[in-house]
Amino acid sequence: MNTTQSQKGEQLLSIQINVVKDDYEPQVKKELNKLKQKAQIPGFRPGMVPFGMIKKMYGAQATVEVLNTLVSETLNKHIMENKLDLIGFPLSDPDHQQPVDFETQDSLDFFFEAALRPEIKVDYKKAKIDFAHVIADDAAIDKTIEELIERNPNVTHPETAGEEDILELKVREAEDGKELEGGFQKDYVLLDIKDIRTKTNKKKFVGKPVGSEFIVNLSILLGSNEKAAKILGKDAPADSDYNIIIDDIRHEEKHELNEEFFKMIFPDKEIKDIDAFRAAVKEEMEKQYANETDRILFTKMIDALVDSTPFTLPDAFLKRWIYENNQGKLSMDDIEKNYEANYSKGLRWQLIEDSIVKDNMELAITEEEVRNFLRSQIFPGLNYETMDDDMKGRIDKIVDNYLKNEEQINNVKNQMADVKMTNFLKTKMAIKYTDQTYDEFIKALEKDTPKEPKKTTRKKKAQ
Repeated sequence: MNTTQSQKGEQLLSIQINVVKDDYEPQVKKELNKLKQKAQIPGFRPGMVPFGMIKKMYGAQATVEVLNTLVSETLNKHIMENKLDLIGFPLSDPDHQQPVDFETQDSLDFFFEAALRPEIKVDYKKAKIDFAHVIADDAAIDKTIEELIERNPNVTHPETAGEEDILELKVREAEDGKELEGGFQKDYVLLDIKDIRTKTNKKKFVGKPVGSEFIVNLSILLGSNEKAAKILGKDAPADSDYNIIIDDIRHEEKHELNEEFFKMIFPDKEIKDIDAFRAAVKEEMEKQYANETDRILFTKMIDALVDSTPFTLPDAFLKRWIYENNQGKLSMDDIEKNYEANYSKGLRWQLIEDSIVKDNMELAITEEEVRNFLRSQIFPGLNYETMDDDMKGRIDKIVDNYLKNEEQINNVKNQMADVKMTNFLKTKMAIKYTDQTYDEFIKALEKDTPKEPKKTTRKKKAQ
């Protein structure tokens, strides 16, 4: 067996693999002997079918399979030994490959076309971008503080219920004034006295202490089956009587903007006054804005790098490669129509990204980084390093199960790679930032986003 390589173009190689019968016939015979032992043909005992009959029945199939394996292994070995840096995988060379007939030919030639990766030099400063630095203005900070106050009330637990309190209830389905044996039960239901429909019904609860117990119809109490189902759950019979027990009483009031509240919102910071609190809120808001806008910035950085990093591609080969890679799901017409707008840009960015990672290996995603990411997602807030060995072992088993899902892990790696690349490019590229409020940023984004044309309907002509 002999392999030769020649230059076919600036970025294309032609690889020829010559195979003679002595290279593959022994393996074909071995495969046919395996089939002979397994074949079950009427009139012959297992393993006693004549070899000539097996060869006549399965010889062509076995030869094709052995040749495919042999040629594929030889091609891969040639690529590895010659350290060929290729785009995708080699394809059959349409300019040289001729039909082969292994029954009549003693020597078979297989030709492949392979595309070499272009040499890419990325000039980060050449790719200039204008982008927004989204800031939190006073109005946005005020709104966020109001939301924080609403979401984090000061909770006390009075002995008796007031008109604006929330009751934690145990509920038991009832019938004829008694709990229904085997009926619906729930040990934690929140009932806001303000949601009770009439003043008369509200008075039944006001002044009642923890432990009070009485029969009510929650649908009547709240004004509809839907409202009752909302607090009981969809599996509960809403239009039923229930024996309810007041398990706890919660009284919520707005927090004052004091050190206690500051500590609740930012437990890791020492905040003494409102100015420092507003500064901390602003900082967190702008971090969140940056996380949201980074996805848009990343897209703009990709566009800028693709536009400012010229290199040639073997387009004809790549169109065939896209077709083969999609296993017939795309037609060549589809690929031709969308090549420049979609496929070429995507391939160019992939090659640029690979080049950047090759020169900056810290951008590669390691298995330990993936494991740490999964731990933080599955067990947020837990410090893995401070856990005992038993707890670490249990968490690692859960992570190991996640790692078995290849598609899911590839998605995780892609997310992590995008974040790493975004942060890297932000330090390298020439980005001119302009301060904008969040509302200004959204309006500018909507303005720059092309709108789909409105669909029009033709009026029917009068008959």
